[in-house]
Amino acid sequence: MILLLELANFQRSDVMRKNLYVLLLLALFRSLNVTGQDQYHLELLQFLKEGYDIEDAEYIFYKTEQEIVDKLVLYGNASRQLKSLENFNFSIQLEYEVKAAGSNIWDSGINIGNQNPVNQGDIVLITFWARQVSQSSEVMVFAENASDFRKEVYLPLNFTPDWTQYFIAFKSSMFYQSNALTFGFHIAAQIQEFHLGGLTAFNLGQRQLNEVPSSINSALYGGHEPNAAWRDEASRRIEDLRKKDLVVKVQDANGNPIKGATVKVEMQKHEFGFGSAVVGCRFPGNRCFNANYVEKVLDLDGRGHGFNVAVTENALKWDGWEEEWIGTPEETVAAIQWLNDHKIKTRGHTLIWPGWDHLPDDLKAHENDLTYLRNRIHGRIEEMLTHPVLSKLITEWDVLNEITQVRDLEMAFASDPAFTSGREIYPEILDEVSELQPDFINYINDYVVLSGGGAGKAVVDRYKTYLDEIVASGAKFDGIGFPCHIGTQPTSIVKIEQVLDEFYARYGKRMKITEYDINENVDDSTQAKYLADFLTMIFSHPGVDAFLMWGFWDGNHWKNNASLCKSDWTLKVAGQGFIDKVFNEWWTNEDGLTGEDGQFSFRALRVIIS
Repeated sequence: MILLLELANFQRSDVMRKNLYVLLLLALFRSLNVTGQDQYHLELLQFLKEGYDIEDAEYIFYKTEQEIVDKLVLYGNASRQLKSLENFNFSIQLEYEVKAAGSNIWDSGINIGNQNPVNQGDIVLITFWARQVSQSSEVMVFAENASDFRKEVYLPLNFTPDWTQYFIAFKSSMFYQSNALTFGFHIAAQIQEFHLGGLTAFNLGQRQLNEVPSSINSALYGGHEPNAAWRDEASRRIEDLRKKDLVVKVQDANGNPIKGATVKVEMQKHEFGFGSAVVGCRFPGNRCFNANYVEKVLDLDGRGHGFNVAVTENALKWDGWEEEWIGTPEETVAAIQWLNDHKIKTRGHTLIWPGWDHLPDDLKAHENDLTYLRNRIHGRIEEMLTHPVLSKLITEWDVLNEITQVRDLEMAFASDPAFTSGREIYPEILDEVSELQPDFINYINDYVVLSGGGAGKAVVDRYKTYLDEIVASGAKFDGIGFPCHIGTQPTSIVKIEQVLDEFYARYGKRMKITEYDINENVDDSTQAKYLADFLTMIFSHPGVDAFLMWGFWDGNHWKNNASLCKSDWTLKVAGQGFIDKVFNEWWTNEDGLTGEDGQFSFRALRVIIS
């Protein structure tokens, strides 16, 4: 179709010009084979073209609001009503009421699948309008693989009373055929009412994320501001908690002070734990030995400063140990021995991960035979805690892992006539651990509190209920582990402080950050800034003893997005930030001369003396 228009001599009113403009737009879109779209989608296309020079946007769902509304699925304890709107950006208002909080935030939800395919590397843009009606709201926006639920985006949102339009973009990690990619909202965090409108999504093809609209910028996480109030408080706590006055006295053979003596003090190792998950087969003598890997464990900064704590990623997990995923048990023990010989303390992860998918296959086959299950659990505990070598090298274990989400053992033991919920198996396990090794340090580890953007209140409350039950049982546990798999919208630094404060005050247990990584869709500069802020907060907290990444090298990382090193071993921006904090800012390297009293005084970081 060819449009020939002569506008030079037109003398029109503003209204006539606007009408002509709309008619021209409609004719132009029809000429591009985009018929059937409603006005809402036409205006979005024009917005992308005029504001971002994007002319090749393709629909992921459908071309009209009505088609999308018809395909939206609502599930769980929630209801929906539709209302027609006039004179607004969109024309259909969806009114949702969540009638009860779920055990999980995803127990109620709204979702829709992609109609059109999405290629790996394509930029996907989700947009919608929303407002809260109840006093507060809490939802998670997601896009996920429909088969394995791997998240492309998982973002916490708290709506406001005013209608707000949201733009959320991500780069697709893989090819998705029709209905292989699910979009939607998890809404069971609390009882709530909210309204949605104008939900749609576009495929913007191969471009950069910073070239598309985004109302939720990962760089704008809570507490990101340079003048945020938490920063001064954290600095003060670090000064008080992590440093001490150190006085070096220089005397002659007769005990007389020596004035003007040169004193040089260089720190060797932090008292606080800084480390990573490691892969046992990478160490000397094992099947996938990598010299670069080993060198980085010992020397991250080129000055001989490396990790002082480690955890095996998979090798000590029950099924990983028995099925020899990473190597033989002998190779695993050799790697842990190597770490110990180099003064790197190793944590045990994990003794019991209570889901059939994380246990040897025979346990699932005997799920109704509680005697069999108990015997296997007893054998597992005894083997790992009385191992002739491991029992001397590993004295701290994640005894229980992810008990809020992985509940198969709990469900199996619910049939025990002596039990009420089935969770009584957890104090039983902890008691057996303590009987075998009274001095070992027992941790409970669960990701639900700080990962993603932070879990909904219902999930966190359930976790606290489970911990309260264990405390009430009298079973010994000494610490709480917080895996932190940070999402596309990083968990607020302020929320991290609040959670750590709450758990420390409630339980009085030592705490560790046990598994840190960040979503690969967060840009490099934001990853670096967030890591620096995260480290500052946890290093400043009186209840936290260690920070462990869940891998440090892209060549051996479950997300291919380690914080420190790329696959070619070049240092990432976040890696340099880690070094700047841990081995520069938080490092003691002092020199000077003694005074009249033969003393040289300064503030020093707390260290391990060995």
